[in-house]
Amino acid sequence: MNRAPQRMAWLVMLAAFSIHCVLAISVPLIIRWYLINATVSHEATLEVIAGTVLIWEPGRNTPIGVTSSTTVPEGSRIRTDSSARAFLTFFDNSTATLSFDTEVRLVAMRSPRFGLSSMYQALHLDITNGQANIGVALPVDGPLEFQATSAHMNALLEEGSYSLKVTTDSSRIIVHLGTAQVTAQGETVELKQRERTTVREGQQPEEPIAAAQNLLVNGSFIEDLSVGWQAYNEQGGDGGDVDGEITVEQLSGTASRAVRFFREGSGGNHCETVIRQDLNEEISDLATSISLYLKVRLLNQSLSGGGYLSSEYPLMIRLEYEDVYGSEGHWTHGFYYHNQENNPTMYGERIAYNTWFDYPSGNILETIYPRPARLKSLLIYASGWDYESMVTDVSLVVE
Repeated sequence: MNRAPQRMAWLVMLAAFSIHCVLAISVPLIIRWYLINATVSHEATLEVIAGTVLIWEPGRNTPIGVTSSTTVPEGSRIRTDSSARAFLTFFDNSTATLSFDTEVRLVAMRSPRFGLSSMYQALHLDITNGQANIGVALPVDGPLEFQATSAHMNALLEEGSYSLKVTTDSSRIIVHLGTAQVTAQGETVELKQRERTTVREGQQPEEPIAAAQNLLVNGSFIEDLSVGWQAYNEQGGDGGDVDGEITVEQLSGTASRAVRFFREGSGGNHCETVIRQDLNEEISDLATSISLYLKVRLLNQSLSGGGYLSSEYPLMIRLEYEDVYGSEGHWTHGFYYHNQENNPTMYGERIAYNTWFDYPSGNILETIYPRPARLKSLLIYASGWDYESMVTDVSLVVE
């Protein structure tokens, strides 16, 4: 009985000593863990380039419509429609330009809370659909992990500039500057400067290829004209009713085919005989070149030069686009072989009669202002009175 208080005292002392040891060890460890792992979330600055941009902040079921600039917290969802574009600046000075019809989510925008931490700064942008042009800044306040994801892939981006386009069934990434590691279905490919890859739904990333991309389908007309193209006539308003003909001709001695435009018996009435390919292709702010190439041959034109307004040639090309401010625009070039009546030809080029002529446009971006944001369609057509012309090997390359 006399020893019971002593035993209890020893037990209490041992328990207190054990607790003291646990606290002496665990508290510094907990503090150290907190100093290393604690992070702080950041906001992004959003500037509206055009239209109205919708923002769903975390916990909100209804969006906020923004027409100028605002700050956007981590976890927000941002959407642009067919008339809106936006520019995001992140806490580390990295940027993202959101094109038309684009939706993204700011999954993570975080950095270590304390300087003792060796953790990376984290930026995670998830693209639901549309196109985002991303500029990853040079890390200044510690290493940065910039992650861009979609339903099809995960990409880790180093310092540089990138274009990402996401559709329902695929994601495409282009490296303009820097390197990217793209992972899908357990496979990773590394992209270097001026390379691109496509990740299709449920598949591994395709092998990297050159960033330059021909936007046209069936530009050499090997397949039927209905593949990629629409053919029609536009009579205009001068009362004419004689349509031109569109046929696909096999070129003698070669495997190539060409489209032939033919019209006769016009009676001096205007007509346009057209093939058109709809593009609906967003042009990255980081793209440096748009170039057009084709082969053309002129066999007949009854209207001299480019007609009275330099707008009617026996063969014309017309690239229709929407500029960065949402306005419609077009780039046009015509071909003719005679101008007996000295009509204006400011939009045309004189070439030899009945001879195949190779036409490289050069960089169209250098001749267009404001800059195109979306290429809408390419038209190739014969225009005027009586005409006969041919075209083949058409490509429209964006890089």
